[in-house]
Amino acid sequence: MARFRPVLTLGLAALALLPCVAHAQARKQAPAAGPKPPTKAQLQQAANNFSVLMGALNSDKIPPPVKNVLFVCVYANPFSKINEGTEKVLTQRKVARNADNIAGAMAAVCGLKPEMLNQAAPKK
Repeated sequence: MARFRPVLTLGLAALALLPCVAHAQARKQAPAAGPKPPTKAQLQQAANNFSVLMGALNSDKIPPPVKNVLFVCVYANPFSKINEGTEKVLTQRKVARNADNIAGAMAAVCGLKPEMLNQAAPKK
């Protein structure tokens, strides 16, 4: 029976420390909060930009290469990132916020290059 006392003592010590380990794990810092939710003005601006995007995709006046670039961009990226990039371009260029400028900035953010437009010109 004397052989089992050290094992019994160690077992009781482990059980006594178990709540401390569980408590230490429970006190870990909470994960960082996610991104801040957008403001009402940001949501309105994004809705306006999204409306311009949909109008551009449905327009007969927009060349197919521009439509392709915009569609692939929206398919592959979150619109919030496209919107942020569009707003940065518009701010840097200091242009009026009209549909043509928004669509152009969005196409530039999505990777449209001038030579893409030249390739799409109809050959006569």
